[in-house]
Amino acid sequence: MMPNAIATTRSQRPESQDSREVILAAALALFIQRGYDGTSIDDIRQAAGFRSKASLYTHFKRKEDVSEALMTRILGQMEDAILPACRAAADEPMAQFVAGVQAYIHWGLSHRPEYAFRFLQAQQERMLTGQYDYQGKRPSPIYPLMLSIIGQLRQAYPVRQIADTALFSMLMGVISRAVIDQDSFGAIDIPEQAQQLLEVCLGIVFTEPVAVPSSRMTTQSTMKRL
Repeated sequence: MMPNAIATTRSQRPESQDSREVILAAALALFIQRGYDGTSIDDIRQAAGFRSKASLYTHFKRKEDVSEALMTRILGQMEDAILPACRAAADEPMAQFVAGVQAYIHWGLSHRPEYAFRFLQAQQERMLTGQYDYQGKRPSPIYPLMLSIIGQLRQAYPVRQIADTALFSMLMGVISRAVIDQDSFGAIDIPEQAQQLLEVCLGIVFTEPVAVPSSRMTTQSTMKRL
């Protein structure tokens, strides 16, 4: 189960701590515990330790504004994890693919509440608008980058004859379910969870075993066989 993190009060938080970050942290904890629809803007105010609505309204006037800020911040954190990993990898599509997927998996497993909130909100937006936020409202370089890498992989590796967008969607679905159901891995640490999940992802994309770069996500050319 997700940890119960609703413990922030005015007396507990340092005066120097940024109020906006306090609000976002309190909102995330509430959204995870009670659900988005079960949380009100006043619930967020109380959990963040603000005595009056006016003090909260200085930062956010509606629950939707808080959710929007959370979604944008979480997407930014994901980009900060994935894009540098891809850039640091060797200039070869398999190295970039493995580095990007590893970074995404590890970030998700290490930031389960953030990942779960973003995934559930993104799914709802997909149902309502017909596209994910990273394709429209919050365009992210991750999406076109990973599609480009998958396209390059087709030139040298046995990639499944499935549309690139469908493969990307399958990868996201498997990773997302594994992160949300992280407890199902049992008593193993996050690096081992990430390695197991990477191997599943490779099985989705490729029709046969492939040689991949070392999991250290560096420019080294050391290869290993999964």
